[in-house]
Amino acid sequence: MQEIDFADIKQLALNILKDVAEFCDHHDIKYALAYGTMLGAVRHEGFIPWDDDIDIMMPREDYNRFIQLYNDSNSRYKVFSIETDNTYTYTMAKVFDQDTLMIDNTLWRNFDKAGVFVDIFPVDGLPESKSEQQALFRHQQLLNLLFHGSSMKFTFSNRYVDSKGSFASLKGYIRTILKFGAISLMHFLPTTYLIKKINLDAQQYLYADSKYVSILVDCASGNKREVYLKQLFDDRVRYKFEDTEFWGVADSDLYLKHLFNNYMEAPPEDRRVPHHNYKIYWR
Repeated sequence: MQEIDFADIKQLALNILKDVAEFCDHHDIKYALAYGTMLGAVRHEGFIPWDDDIDIMMPREDYNRFIQLYNDSNSRYKVFSIETDNTYTYTMAKVFDQDTLMIDNTLWRNFDKAGVFVDIFPVDGLPESKSEQQALFRHQQLLNLLFHGSSMKFTFSNRYVDSKGSFASLKGYIRTILKFGAISLMHFLPTTYLIKKINLDAQQYLYADSKYVSILVDCASGNKREVYLKQLFDDRVRYKFEDTEFWGVADSDLYLKHLFNNYMEAPPEDRRVPHHNYKIYWR
């Protein structure tokens, strides 16, 4: 198979995003740029130069409509999630380019329809009580620990390779040791059941009826626990990302400070590397 290079992966992912955004606007499905993609839009007006990742987020109701409707729109880009495919291996939906093949070196079981992708994270409601919020986060964090232990290979953790922190390398080694321990203890657990449980339990509070919201399907150990007023996601503006404009939260400063603190400061040059561990080929 012919491997696809870094620049081409970025362009292919951008093409997926353009198609998804056009579909969402046409069908009145709300989305917003998320995580490093939102950071890239604000700091670079496009991709973070050393990253090829694209993340977007949707309120759970819009997320459910999207995964139900999108696959009828074209033959090349397909959305997959645990709600539509029992062989699926991730906790959030992804739109894959079906002309490409991704080999995810972190997983024991590779998803056979995977390729260049865009991640789609559902945003779910939270209880108003701070103690109930923390209980829900701890519950989801435990489920994510069990899920990662059941699904991942013994590979070095890349979570902090592009971090600005002084102890990024040490944190990477510590996380790897903890990861290996979790895999050793939990590799026998049912991965599919855990992905379904993570998504089911994330939906206890309706987005539309909630004052506070969060992304609950990816509460891995070490993640900041994100608690936002729902108004943050209701107010959107368009941001330039490469050669196109896409929707993002209007108060990008609040969102990015919460995730990255001093988000306009890039990591040192020797850490400007991708944090993913996969290869992508033409099918």
